[in-house]
Parts: sequence; structure tokens; C-alpha cells
Amino acid sequence: MYVFTARLEIVPLRDALLPPFTSKVTRTAFAALWGLDPETMGRRASFSVLFRGDRPLYKLAGEEAPLLAREGEVLRARVSMLWDGAPGLPRQEAVFVFGAAEMRARVAEVEVFEASALREDVPEKFALRFLTPTLVPVPGRGSLLKAGGPRRRYRLVPDLPLALAHLAYDAAMRGVRLAKATPGRIHAWALRALAELDYDARPVTALYTVRDGKPATERGFVGFVAYELLDTKSEYAEDFRRLMAFALRFGIGRSRSIGFGHVEMSPLGPPRRLRAAPRKPGGHARAQG
Repeated sequence: MYVFTARLEIVPLRDALLPPFTSKVTRTAFAALWGLDPETMGRRASFSVLFRGDRPLYKLAGEEAPLLAREGEVLRARVSMLWDGAPGLPRQEAVFVFGAAEMRARVAEVEVFEASALREDVPEKFALRFLTPTLVPVPGRGSLLKAGGPRRRYRLVPDLPLALAHLAYDAAMRGVRLAKATPGRIHAWALRALAELDYDARPVTALYTVRDGKPATERGFVGFVAYELLDTKSEYAEDFRRLMAFALRFGIGRSRSIGFGHVEMSPLGPPRRLRAAPRKPGGHARAQG
């Protein structure tokens, strides 16, 4: 099995009205470049939202202003996939239509390696930035919850140990092997091995689409958390590096195949104040340090 990550550049050929959650454009660009239906990829692929510079483009619930792309500006996106055999080759460039606008997409960079080589060098101190709304599911419902009637529960604050448990389950379901970790074991290890140094995170409500005149929204968190990795030598630490590599390419939590839970990691340098996403809605929440 191969892990395939492509960086795309997407240029509107005239001013374009973007959907509220712009991964729909990324999926259309993928179809034009690879000649494949994104629906056939299922959860083995992750399509990011569009980025203007380092700002992810999506709308928050309640925002009135349309999300626009200007003629000629370069927007960027990421596509990550798991392939059972050798990955297919895309066209170098393709023109496609989204809504009423024509856009040109090209493959700017490609990374391909065997899934057995999946690994990220994680510094002992690092910041993890949640750039698009992240929804980490809470497992189980129980009799009290069933009586109360909630269909699903998500953490609205960052919980990396819980996210790692879900990633371990997901990686195993997709054939990405770990040395020792099961979801329960990596969760218990992470509670001991990851120290939180700082954070700035907040919940947001993203507008995904409008169906029959009704908004479809998702509630998640954005921002950053700074961590120190206290265990760097054990087999669980090595599995943690593999899971972080998986997360940085495919995202964290629910709906990451359509751009939710997009994360980035950076080393933590000398002490300084880190700043999370802007407090005012703007369709482009981001975390920075």
C-alpha cells in the first residue's frame, strides 16, 4: 500500500463564487486531474479546503458576505490518498468548471511512499495547529445518553490522546500497521507521555452547505496546543510518530475526508506568545505562532 500526497494550485480564470466549505472545489479539481470520481475513494482519501496563502477558506455560520476568489489568484489545496497498488499518475494541468466559473488546476508537488514507511519526526516540544474545525468523537453512548437522545458527541476542546485513539483505529482499518499500539493503549500512553505547555483554542460553527434552503453546519474547535513529548524511546513513541504522520496528511477527527480536522505541526522554539485563530468571523480561521 502507498501513501500519496499531492499539493495542488488552483487558479480561477475569472472571478468565482466559492462554496461555504471549499473542499468541494478541491474534489472537483482532483476529478479533472486524475479522471476519477472522488466518491469512489471513500475515506481512503482526504481533500483539504482551499488555502489563500496560509489561510483556510471556509465560512462560519451566520456570515453574510459571499466567499469569493479573484481571477488569476493562486489558491492551494492538498489531496492525500491510500492506494493498494502503484498510485495513478495525474495530468500535469487541467481546466474544470465549478459553478459558473472556469478554473485551472495543476499538480505542484507530489509525495509517494509505502505505508510501512509512514513516520513523522516529532520534536520534543511542538505546536499542533488545528486550522479547520476539528470534531473528535467521544466513543459510546451508554444507557443514560440513549435515554437523553443525543445522536453523537464531540469534544469541543483539543484532546490529542482521544484523537490518537481514533487515529489508531482508523489506521488499522486502512491497513497502516502499528508496532504495538491499540486505540486503548495509545490513549493511555499519550495521557502519560504528552505534557500540555500552552494552548489557545475555541469552538466555531462552520457552514458546510445549504440544503433545501436550510444551512448544514458542524461545530468544532480551531486553535493550537503546545506539547512536550516526555517519552521519546518506547515502541508507543514510535507508533505516535506514525500516527502523527497519518494525521498531518489525512487530518484528525470526523469528516477529515472533506477537509475538517486539518492540522499542521511545527517545532516549539524559545518561549513566546502563540496566537490562535482570529476571534471575529471571517471565513478564514487560522492558527499561527
